[in-house]
Amino acid sequence: MNDMSHLGRFLLKIMRLGVLGSAFLLALFLGIAIWQKAGIGFMAVLLVLLLGALWLYRAIGRELNNPGA
Repeated sequence: MNDMSHLGRFLLKIMRLGVLGSAFLLALFLGIAIWQKAGIGFMAVLLVLLLGALWLYRAIGRELNNPGA
C-alpha cells in the first residue's frame, strides 16, 4: 500500500480548490463571451479549457480518494 504524505495530500487539496476556482472563472468568461456574442473560435477555446479543468478536478479527487492506484 502506498500512503500519501500529509504535505502531499494538503498540496493536492489546495491544487484541487485552485482548479475549481479556475473552472468557475472559465465558466464566467464563457458566459460573458456568449452574452457579448464573441467569436465561435474563442468560445470553443474557453469550452475546451473548461472541460480540461473539470477533468483535472475529477482526476485530483480520484487520487485523493485512492492514492497510487
